[in-house]
Amino acid sequence: MGVEAWKINNKVNIILTRNWIDTPKLLVNTVKYTVCIKGELSFTGDKVDGHSEFVVANQLRKAEREILALRDVRHVDWRLTGWRKSKNRWEREGVKPPESEEKKE
Repeated sequence: MGVEAWKINNKVNIILTRNWIDTPKLLVNTVKYTVCIKGELSFTGDKVDGHSEFVVANQLRKAEREILALRDVRHVDWRLTGWRKSKNRWEREGVKPPESEEKKE
C-alpha cells in the first residue's frame, strides 16, 4: 500500500467515525481511485438507531458523499454484512419487504 492510499484510508476512517460508524469492525482499503469498505456495520453511542433501515441508509449515504468528496476517490465499494446497496438505495439483506410493497409487484 502506497503512502497516498494510506492517507486516504485514514481520512475515510475519520469520516466514518464522525458519522458514528464503528470502525474497528470494518476494513478500509484503497486501490487506485476506489475505496473498499468491508465488514460488519454497527454504530457507536446512541446517536444512530442501528435498527431503523431509514436512519442507517441516510447515515451511509451521508458518509459516502463525504468520502467521494475526497481528492483521488471516485468510487466507494461497500461490502457490509447484512446490507446491500442497489443503485442508490440501501436495504437489509434477508428481510422481506412489507406486504404493501409485495402487492405492487
